[in-house]
Amino acid sequence: MSDQNQTPPTSGNSPEGDEYRRRMRFQREDLIEELIEDGQRRGLFEGLPGTGRPLDLEQNIYEGSATLANRLMKNNDIRPAWLSYRIDVTEKIEAFRAEVRVTWERYRLAFEQAAGDSHRPALSIGWDDACRRWQTTIEQLNKAIDSYNLKRPPGQLELLKLRLTDELIRVDAPRYLL
Repeated sequence: MSDQNQTPPTSGNSPEGDEYRRRMRFQREDLIEELIEDGQRRGLFEGLPGTGRPLDLEQNIYEGSATLANRLMKNNDIRPAWLSYRIDVTEKIEAFRAEVRVTWERYRLAFEQAAGDSHRPALSIGWDDACRRWQTTIEQLNKAIDSYNLKRPPGQLELLKLRLTDELIRVDAPRYLL
């Protein structure tokens, strides 16, 4: 940009003023870069507070008014309550899934090794009882999941509710042993 166009014209109705306004409207990005470069040349950015020190990139600009609380919690290795609750719920879900997996393996092996048809009805009843217990457990877990989803801050991942059919599919188990 030429030196004559770096400063806005003083007269408002001059042809130079019209050209400056048109340039402002259509070349905003270029103008901003030119203003920054002009400020650097004139030394406007020298001697600013914090010059030469590294930037604090740990700050979260989205924290808002909770900045101090979040920083104190981070410095003292304290988790937010909603995060502790999520960890607790996911641990319960994993324990439930492990129980389903182990129980299914036990029933599958017993059903395959059952001698004749005399033991299979008892195994079917036992499997059905286990599935009914799990349905009750899933209802309790889903209440905990609902509670977490209401407590979590916006932008955090939501936990999905469990369904018995999905959990049985996860371990390749049928609902009913026949």
